[in-house]
Amino acid sequence: MNNWRYKLFQFMQGRYGMDAFGKFLLIASLVLVLVSNARYLHILYLPGILLLAYTYFRIMSRNIFKRQQENQKYLALRQRFSRNRSRAPGGAFQGKSSGSRWRRNTEPAGDGFAGASENLQYNFYRCRSCGQTVRVPKGKGTLKITCPNCGNSFIDRT
Repeated sequence: MNNWRYKLFQFMQGRYGMDAFGKFLLIASLVLVLVSNARYLHILYLPGILLLAYTYFRIMSRNIFKRQQENQKYLALRQRFSRNRSRAPGGAFQGKSSGSRWRRNTEPAGDGFAGASENLQYNFYRCRSCGQTVRVPKGKGTLKITCPNCGNSFIDRT
């Protein structure tokens, strides 16, 4: 059993692997394929398969810098849309009931592997006014967290 894991590890050495954009592409391709079969919309089947092929191309790619740039563009676009929704009046993304301008960032840093140990030791918060990410150690009780960029602060349990 460990033999196939070792071979897979050796095969993936130096390849990009899965990231947030890859997960989005995988889910989007599976949705397209399933919808094309469920609703007899066969025109969606080919784009779904092509999207799935591109997802596997990204996973197996050795051009890590290019894949990281694509992932960063995707994360910036996703953050822009989530920030716009959070500022809508009466939106569901306002954070805590106190109307806090802070939001806990639960996404792993980077591709999910580099910041894995960091995510276990710290909570990450994103400032609503300037977008700066603030790292706070876990298990320190209730703290006043201040943004180093704009000075906005709030109190929260870590």
